Amino acid sequence: MESLGWLQGSIVKRENVAQLLELAGKQNLITDDTIVLIVASGSCDVANDGDPIIEFSIARYIDRVDGNFSYNKNPRRLHCSLESATLPSVSVDLSAYEKMGILKEMIPEGIEPDKEVRFSLNELTFYVDWLAARYKRPAFPTEFDRRIDLAWKKDKRRKAVAKLSDKLIGIYAKVYPDTELPQSENYAVDLLALVIPNASQDDLKTIHSVVGQYKRALLDANMDVGEEKILTEFQISVGTLKQYKRFNLDELSYKTDDPLPPEINMS
Repeated sequence: MESLGWLQGSIVKRENVAQLLELAGKQNLITDDTIVLIVASGSCDVANDGDPIIEFSIARYIDRVDGNFSYNKNPRRLHCSLESATLPSVSVDLSAYEKMGILKEMIPEGIEPDKEVRFSLNELTFYVDWLAARYKRPAFPTEFDRRIDLAWKKDKRRKAVAKLSDKLIGIYAKVYPDTELPQSENYAVDLLALVIPNASQDDLKTIHSVVGQYKRALLDANMDVGEEKILTEFQISVGTLKQYKRFNLDELSYKTDDPLPPEINMS
């Protein structure tokens, strides 16, 4: 398949969609003419004969992108724009749970990816990272999450950071010990806000206020709070950043010119 140009993010031609849906046992979707099939398997997996299955995202054409689901804001749903040689704009809606797999040997020979419709480099990066983030999102201890949720509900945290989503890469915490604790013992926490390099002084003041809200919530949860840092990605080493985990609020967006959340970029 690699020799025919199949890579992660390749789009299946419309005339081949129904055939592949049938091979995957998705007969109930064959009459849906909004269906788009996108290769979800990694390009190396597509080329590797030892990996017998190729996985596809089942997407749907939509009229326009909803900003609430663009730039990887939501781990369960993604809106992307595709480049088209014949249409002014093409947008698709993806749900994380809608995938299908087909044995490579079952795919008819000669089927090629659509060369008229494709991801731009930026949108492909969003799609690939969105897929990966489903499996790579680091988790805090359950007891830590329970305590901060009691002190400051997650929906309120979302609201606190929503207006900063294009300036704030993430709020991070270094938690010690990084394990479950009985209620009689306390966590020690250092906080880090990672911001884009060109954040204004007003933005930094607002971000500092949000970090202060996190600190108060942690103190209310009887945790010991140490350092609070507000840095750009250029002011912190990879080794230091790996000691932290990002609070996942499904609200912090990727913007085309902003760096990506480091726990997605680093492995």
